[in-house]
Amino acid sequence: MCIRDRRRVHGDSHYCNRLKMFSESKIPAEEKKSGVENISIRKKRDEFTTEIRRQKREEEISKIRNITDQGEKLPSIHNSLKSKAPTVEEEQMNSHIDACLKRKYEEAEVPILIKAALSDNFAEQFFGIVGLRKILAQQSDSPIQEIIDANLIPRLLEYMQDDSKPHLQLEAAWVLTNIASGTTIQTQTMVDKGAIPLFIRLFGHKHLKIAEQAIWALGNMAGDNIEFRDQIIEAGGIDRIIYLYTRIKNQKSVKNVAWALSNLCRGSPPPNYESVKLAVPVFGKMILDESDSETLSEALWALVNLTDNQDDEKLDDILTIGIIPRLAQLLQHKSLNVVIPTVRVLGHVLSGAKHQTDEVLKTDAVAQFRRLLSVKRKLVKKEVCFCLSNITAGTSDQVSHVVRDEELVKKLLDIALNHEEDEIKREAIWVLANATNHGTEDDIYTLLKNGLYDVYLVLLDSQDIKTVLIVLESLLYLSLIHI
Repeated sequence: MCIRDRRRVHGDSHYCNRLKMFSESKIPAEEKKSGVENISIRKKRDEFTTEIRRQKREEEISKIRNITDQGEKLPSIHNSLKSKAPTVEEEQMNSHIDACLKRKYEEAEVPILIKAALSDNFAEQFFGIVGLRKILAQQSDSPIQEIIDANLIPRLLEYMQDDSKPHLQLEAAWVLTNIASGTTIQTQTMVDKGAIPLFIRLFGHKHLKIAEQAIWALGNMAGDNIEFRDQIIEAGGIDRIIYLYTRIKNQKSVKNVAWALSNLCRGSPPPNYESVKLAVPVFGKMILDESDSETLSEALWALVNLTDNQDDEKLDDILTIGIIPRLAQLLQHKSLNVVIPTVRVLGHVLSGAKHQTDEVLKTDAVAQFRRLLSVKRKLVKKEVCFCLSNITAGTSDQVSHVVRDEELVKKLLDIALNHEEDEIKREAIWVLANATNHGTEDDIYTLLKNGLYDVYLVLLDSQDIKTVLIVLESLLYLSLIHI
């Protein structure tokens, strides 16, 4: 006969591997580790997260393409690139730039615009590239392939390197960013022509608007597939984005950096931790200092991905950056887009060693978990029960943090007995079953006094075999200790 292992990585583990023999039940909690993950359930969890990210990326691409003369107006962006004491010739060129930016362009003009962009004359180049950028933003079926087929990408990359023409640099980078929002094959065309190191170079540009445009492009590439992600990392992208983060001040730019840096920490398989670990303190600073919900969500999901394999060294890195109290606060955030990844990060920490769990228990996280069990969103209930089950799989002192919260116990018993989904019921049952194995006799008595036996008797009639097995394991253990 066997009981559930002390700790488990995120994602439900295979039933038999989540259990240990009763004879092993008193192994010190900090020494226990989880078994092999259930591949199908983990895949489902990963697909859920991937779908969230896919929807998010589509929203971001839409934003990238449609930053036009609204909001942060393009003339003002280009004004920041202009000379403060222009010559007569520069004044004439400034007038041409303004005229190009204000002009409307039609899809039928694409061949003319491509020809102009390939010209050797700056005025024509600027006219052509601005027109293409605007059409790329306007068209749902944008002419990306037409631009690629005209062999314009090498010229765009050439313009992007010319620091003496910042207006042209910005527009060329913008067009390339929109191309990077196309298909993987279209993006590959840019990558094959050396776009990644050229964009990374722009992170140090004296004009922040140009540096920030490079962030959009590489964020798109990193979010497209892991090959592009790894090439960006190998080219020094992490270090350069962190450097850019130290230069920017406004909230919008911080959010863009969080998004791009987070994309470099995602994917399956994940990136080599050593190559991205410098980003952990940056995400920590964002979590501690920022209030924007999108920035917080990006930073939190990055940490979810970086700690998703129960590595104590990685979890200690989370403790080192000092965010655990802040994470407990974020459990009260009004947006579930922040709350859900917060619970996931805490769940990973709670699946670690004893001292890591203790850091969470120094906060009011358990009280917040109790409150979150009343949230209607099923995913929240499941994630919270996951966290609690790892607490009750710990030492007797850790178990007491859960069992001696009588309102929390009642909520868990109610979910175990009455929730309509077996998967969520099982998560609540694991919290209670682990407590019967690792708690003190007083704590076990508290559970029984609150009706654990009655709940177990009802659950024995469940049609879900996994639920019945968990209950039988717990009942057998209770009989062995003569409670």
